[in-house]
Amino acid sequence: MSQTSVATVVGSAKISRFHLKAAAICALLMIADGYDLVSFGSVIPHLMKDWGTDPVTLGVVGSTALAGMFAGGLVVAPLADKYGRRKLIVAGLILASIAAFACAFADTPLVLGALRFVVGVALGALVPNFMALTGELSPTKSKAFFVATVSAFYAVGGVGAALLAIYIEPVLGWRGVFYVAGLSILLVPVVLKHLPESPEYLAHVGQRERLDAVMKQIEPSWSPNTVIALPTPASGKSRIAQLFTHGNALATSLMWVFFIMTMVLSYALNTWLPKLMQNAGFELGPAMWTLVILNAGGLFGSIAGGWIAGRTSYRKTLVGYFALAIVSLVLLSIKPNAFMLNVLLFTAGAAVIGILAIIHAFAVEFYPVHIRSTGVGWATGTGRIGAIAGPILGGALVASGLPLQMNFVLLTIPAVLGVTAVIIVTARRFKSAATNAEKPVLVP
Repeated sequence: MSQTSVATVVGSAKISRFHLKAAAICALLMIADGYDLVSFGSVIPHLMKDWGTDPVTLGVVGSTALAGMFAGGLVVAPLADKYGRRKLIVAGLILASIAAFACAFADTPLVLGALRFVVGVALGALVPNFMALTGELSPTKSKAFFVATVSAFYAVGGVGAALLAIYIEPVLGWRGVFYVAGLSILLVPVVLKHLPESPEYLAHVGQRERLDAVMKQIEPSWSPNTVIALPTPASGKSRIAQLFTHGNALATSLMWVFFIMTMVLSYALNTWLPKLMQNAGFELGPAMWTLVILNAGGLFGSIAGGWIAGRTSYRKTLVGYFALAIVSLVLLSIKPNAFMLNVLLFTAGAAVIGILAIIHAFAVEFYPVHIRSTGVGWATGTGRIGAIAGPILGGALVASGLPLQMNFVLLTIPAVLGVTAVIIVTARRFKSAATNAEKPVLVP
């Protein structure tokens, strides 16, 4: 009988229709995530008019979804390391769809905030798991590209939210934006039928028949008689504790720092950019288009970043992207003309949203399979501190009445902190309690 590890076979497999189909499904899930989160920014001007609510209150309402993602990432997402990625993905998708649709019927900021919190909990469980699953199904040389590309479709959801808002809100009002958000429930049967469970997870929990079925799709020469080599089991410490023991405390902490700083930038811009531009003298329509330009740049930057990281390194790519973000934000502060404004917004979106895609790929690669959902879930979940702070910061900037250019200067501060953390953490490797030796285990 031949002997190998699941990771070795998956890592050396050739890209096939199986990989493309799985990545496409995960990309659709990311579109739903991007739409759900960015759509709130598109309805803020209408909520201020209809409800007479002040910017700071709506900033808090916008942050409730992100607070929910914080809770979902820390508490719910890690359950996938025990129960499987697929179960958490389906449960999160159903809950997010129902709660997002219910937002259309909210009549006060309090009710809307509560529903947005539920949406956030669901997405906080959903996103880290389909991102981890994307990496676990991808060949080694293409892993960064696949994960970053899937993450890039967050920007597609963001662009879709902005475009649909432009055309739906005049007809159905702001509630129409949330009607559309509920349509993501149509993805549930697609996931159940076509998205497989993580083969590494199936190997670790001993589900041999399901493992063989998935591996046969990844590698047609796979034999049910293959002896699967599994790493020596790790210590009995909890998965969360393993993030901080054996010299991992600094790396884990800095991982959280650059997730937080990146999300401050991304969510502050996506939530408040239309209103900032409106305050600067733009009509609502052109102001909404700046959100489209920002997220279009994010789509390009995310895919390009995954390709670059796969051919160079995460360190070089992330440092370069942070530098590009800082430069573009500084240049936005010097009153560019209309053409340069659009170019710089596209560049800022490519860098800021692109960083968010690349650090997801880096986190999936950084953490070993037995704590991957825990590591990625806690990184993305803790990162929501920045996502929570972003809309609140944006609301405070709008309320302060500062010149548009000064707002962009202030946004360079989290970028500088983020790149400092990246430089340190990307030079380290996660240290596991498990030994490097592997023992042959024939999974029953």
